[in-house]
Amino acid sequence: MAVQCIVVDDEPLSVQVITEFIRKMPELQLLRSFNNPLEALAYMQQEPQTGLVFLDIQMPELTGIEFMQIRQGTADVIIVSAYDEYALDGFQYDATDYLLKPVSFERFTKAVHKVLQKNTPKAAPPPAASEHIFIRTDKRIIRVNLPDILYLEALRNYVAIQTTSQKILTLQNLRSFEEVLAPQRFVRVHKSFIVAIDKIDSVERQRIFLGPHTVPIGDTYVKQFYEAIRMG
Repeated sequence: MAVQCIVVDDEPLSVQVITEFIRKMPELQLLRSFNNPLEALAYMQQEPQTGLVFLDIQMPELTGIEFMQIRQGTADVIIVSAYDEYALDGFQYDATDYLLKPVSFERFTKAVHKVLQKNTPKAAPPPAASEHIFIRTDKRIIRVNLPDILYLEALRNYVAIQTTSQKILTLQNLRSFEEVLAPQRFVRVHKSFIVAIDKIDSVERQRIFLGPHTVPIGDTYVKQFYEAIRMG
């Protein structure tokens, strides 16, 4: 059964683009589009079958964030905005994804599939993965427990693994760790850094704080980072 959705955006061109994308996907059924978010809220109260909202952020009557604060029901939200600085706020109010205008159809379908996967009954979980890795240093092989890792940093030919108690240097590259560390727990946020999602204390602009440590978020990794902390 197709997911019934609405579009809420005060820009007619944006509404047209998202509407055309929706019509290309048999998994979706467009109920209505709205230029006024207050009218959309009233419609959702009367039509609880709405399962997905494509929502703009900057609107004169009500911002997208305010819309999410007062909305009722269980409809998923995909934000469609020209401003990336509201991404963290959107995810804090349970947005499934955050699309930056102009939106490509490929990126649109990826966001929709997140909604579909989110609402698909999950199979039994696989056996638990190992909770440690072994790291070769200059003199020995060290066991490192994954829950102890704060972040990994590329240093020329080495990788520095910062744990809660020490820093370990190993003659490897960051890519090799990115391939083996679970993406649900670790995310690459910069060409030189991978961080443990559950060790993040706070995020300010493009800086991540992990206890006394600060890690930058690279421009090309912003979307990937916010998606990871939303799913983590």
